[in-house]
Amino acid sequence: MFSRVLILAPHTDDGELGCGGAISKFVEEDMDVYYAAFSVAEKSIPDGFPKNILESEVKKAMEVLGIPKTNLRIY
Repeated sequence: MFSRVLILAPHTDDGELGCGGAISKFVEEDMDVYYAAFSVAEKSIPDGFPKNILESEVKKAMEVLGIPKTNLRIY
């Protein structure tokens, strides 16, 4: 079948919210999972929150899902 998967997410939380279960399954099946997010949506962060909070959250989500840090790209 296939051994590599690329998740394309418009924003940092779209991939895990949209297909977190599938991502978990791919990792469980020892597939190489890569994740590319194209916006951290800094302008949408409410006052009082760090501007990099969404970047921090996606990094933590990838860790929880088992995706290596080297397989995450944020543009």
